[in-house]
Amino acid sequence: MLLIPKESGWRHWIAWAAFGATASNFASIALAHACLALGIALLLARPRLARSPAVMWPVLALIAWTLVAVAFSDEPSSAYPQVKKLVVFAILPLTYTAFRTTGACQRVVQAWFSVAFGACALALAQFARAVLHAVATGDDFYRSYVGERITGFHSHWLTFSHTAVLVMVTLACYLLFARRRPGFRIWGIVAAVIGAALVLSFTRSAWLALLASGLYLLAVAKPRLLAVGPIVLAIAYLVAPNALQQQMESIRPGANQSRIVMWRTGVNMIKAHPITGVGPERAGPLFPEYKPEDVVELPTGFYGHLHNVFIHFAAERGIPAAIIVMWLFLQVLVDMRRGLRRTEPGRNDRRFQLHAGAAATLAIVILSCFDVSLGDSEVLGAYLAIVAVAYCGLPMGREAPERSGSASRES
Repeated sequence: MLLIPKESGWRHWIAWAAFGATASNFASIALAHACLALGIALLLARPRLARSPAVMWPVLALIAWTLVAVAFSDEPSSAYPQVKKLVVFAILPLTYTAFRTTGACQRVVQAWFSVAFGACALALAQFARAVLHAVATGDDFYRSYVGERITGFHSHWLTFSHTAVLVMVTLACYLLFARRRPGFRIWGIVAAVIGAALVLSFTRSAWLALLASGLYLLAVAKPRLLAVGPIVLAIAYLVAPNALQQQMESIRPGANQSRIVMWRTGVNMIKAHPITGVGPERAGPLFPEYKPEDVVELPTGFYGHLHNVFIHFAAERGIPAAIIVMWLFLQVLVDMRRGLRRTEPGRNDRRFQLHAGAAATLAIVILSCFDVSLGDSEVLGAYLAIVAVAYCGLPMGREAPERSGSASRES
């Protein structure tokens, strides 16, 4: 069976371009962008085929306001990386145009799971190598590992862990809500590998995002297990190795003074430039100028950005940009909730798609509170692809609603 439904002409190539752009995003950003460029060219050549979900309005507003912030920046040329990154938003209409049926969406997400499985298997091998190295050299594992963690196919552990979170959340929704098919259980093994890699990534924001989306899924699918959650977490902490316990303990505010300084600095930038900000890519260079006066020595940390999407966007692009990002997240959550109310209960692919959109949005909101998640092309691309697939599951304006427990007959 082909991974992409048989289509003729332009639709066929648009589907393949979207498939390549979204699946390779979890392995090679260069290949993903090449496929995205092809998809954009195809849509521009046949614009009447293009479709956009309702959430495209806040996306367009964010693009427009970013360009306004660039125009008012003291160094507009420095904003080029962010302007170039705006092209990634094209994944939303491209994916929404390409995968119009539940069958097509189900096949493309399986491709995402497969690529993520390969990335996480590689990451586990990287972790094993790090452990063996620490044993051979006698180094303290925690100190040596937190500065050089597992990355999978990516170049940085944050990119790896954040994209893995989005895949894991989508896969969890697939296991809980999608119609069972032959070979369905194999995805449970894939989920176990991805989950293990996320635990061993030592990425605290990823853990918190998984916790938030996991609570949502438990509340929807297994509400009785919510009371067991704290007990499981307590046991997990007690049996965890010392290195994991140290990383868990470092989540407390007192252990993250650098982030507090960054956020306070961002507030100073917002107060000075509330409408258009200091300019894209200018928060890092201008950091010393807006640093709080009572901070004499900066705590250890990376000060190239402000480690919070809402503060960072408001500081670089103005308060309207942060409001638009909130609008984007809120609209996805509202649309998914409305769609679920119109979708029949029971296992079916539409419910999986809609819950995936909601759970991934909750995850990205948590990630955005601790890192500039939307500033990473791979993370942004993964989130937009999931949102596009979720909107394809909305009953209104699509093909007839899928009957509970029945398979989509498109192939």
